[in-house]
Amino acid sequence: MKVLIVAHPDDEIIWFNPEPFDRIVIVFGDFGDGRSGDGRRKALKGHPLRDKITHLDLTESNYWRDKSKKAECGKNADDLRAFLETLEADEVVTHDANGEYGHADHIMVHGVCMMTLNCPVNGKDPVLYRRIRKAYLDNGAWTWH
Repeated sequence: MKVLIVAHPDDEIIWFNPEPFDRIVIVFGDFGDGRSGDGRRKALKGHPLRDKITHLDLTESNYWRDKSKKAECGKNADDLRAFLETLEADEVVTHDANGEYGHADHIMVHGVCMMTLNCPVNGKDPVLYRRIRKAYLDNGAWTWH
């Protein structure tokens, strides 16, 4: 099964072509800054590919705006990790390591996918990725903290 995993509703079409995927996982619903994600949930109900979509409906931490929200971001990462541990996939595509433009939610989704899944993620062997990442981390040379 080929799975697309994105942070926000609309990322699946802004950053990717969602058509070839068997399943689309969307992580966030509510914005986490007091704004409801009702419009997002409503849009997903009418989404042309809704039968492929799994919406985790987590609340955004807004860590990308407010670095004091680290605990909330960590909780979202833990919730996503727990979901991914049950995911059966042959291949996963997700945000890039830079979150396309540095968006912390995208970066978190990418990182959790790379550290949790045991199938190719963005074409990378996860075991080799983790070994190489460890070599850089052990020597203080890893770019993405």
